[in-house]
Amino acid sequence: MKETLQPGISGEVRHRVVTENLVSFRLPDMPPVLSSPSLLSVMETAAYEAIRPHLDPGEVSVGMGFDFEHFAATPCGDTIVATARVTAVEGKQIRVDFEARDGHELVARGKHVRAVVDLAQFKQRLAKKNY
Repeated sequence: MKETLQPGISGEVRHRVVTENLVSFRLPDMPPVLSSPSLLSVMETAAYEAIRPHLDPGEVSVGMGFDFEHFAATPCGDTIVATARVTAVEGKQIRVDFEARDGHELVARGKHVRAVVDLAQFKQRLAKKNY
């Protein structure tokens, strides 16, 4: 992890909402709006992109926890803009605030924790779980 990984760095991701992102894609009787899991994925990607340039070769960051609220619906075709800002670096744990807006309003906000891990070691631990 580079010394440049400090509170205040930020990342942004834009995502156009497509049919596969809708609640109704998996649950046909539900409204055709962006699902919370899809939204969280976009927000997590913004956090990852904030951190990624500050990692050493062979390192990645993985999600450890989320606390977020999704309080406005977004229709298919609209674009979500997710932003993430690092608020604390505590050893290998990174704390992030993130939010998402569609073309009309703030639709979600929350907090996220990521961990910096050595990718090779991570893959070795994961291989032990393969049967």
